Amino acid sequence: MNKLILVIMMFFVFAGQAFANEEGTKVMETIDYVYYDSASGVYMANTVLDDAEGFWSIELDNEEGVSLEDLNKRYKGKTIKIVYVGDVDLDSDIEIVSSQISE
Repeated sequence: MNKLILVIMMFFVFAGQAFANEEGTKVMETIDYVYYDSASGVYMANTVLDDAEGFWSIELDNEEGVSLEDLNKRYKGKTIKIVYVGDVDLDSDIEIVSSQISE
């Protein structure tokens, strides 16, 4: 019986930690430009460089087949909210949980 209670308690502790990590850290950035990454076949938006010369790259959905020029007109200067988990000092340790561009 004690083992069952311990297992259930461990499940709730780990589930709670996983949920907390899903929330992540929120940042608001400005989109600098959009480009097409031919290696991966997707459109990407880069944000303006920050004080540490860092920036975010976010994959854009372009199911409508809008031209690169029109995507730049649509998104350049827009604010994007990025929610991430991980350490921003280690690029390989960052996972973007969500992103939303303001209209």
